[in-house]
Amino acid sequence: MNYNNSTEAYMRSIAKIGGRQQIGSRDLFDLSGWLVLWKPVGRIMLMLFPVVLVIQMFVGSAVTNTEQTISMIDNQRHELMDKNIELLAQKASLWAPENIEKLAGGKLALYATSGDQVGRFNRSNGTFVYP
Repeated sequence: MNYNNSTEAYMRSIAKIGGRQQIGSRDLFDLSGWLVLWKPVGRIMLMLFPVVLVIQMFVGSAVTNTEQTISMIDNQRHELMDKNIELLAQKASLWAPENIEKLAGGKLALYATSGDQVGRFNRSNGTFVYP
């Protein structure tokens, strides 16, 4: 059975393999071939550069503000530590035994006892003993 096809025979084109093609040097640095590849890359970089620049400026500003805030809080902490030291010193001077005796004597008329003011009760005799 014969099959008649009206289309022509199709042969796939292939690269010629020969010594001359393999020996010849390639010109990798020829800009004419690379220009086609670099144009889209350049366009993408030109679109991304302003975005990256704005993001970098925002991050830099945020870092600067954070550093200023940290230094301000550190200064406030040092001021509070100094005030705390002053208040602790004032508290220690107010609660000193000499100051308490002075305040009690001045405001409440209370004074420390002397040896003959305080006596002990002796149960066996029923009398007070003064040291």
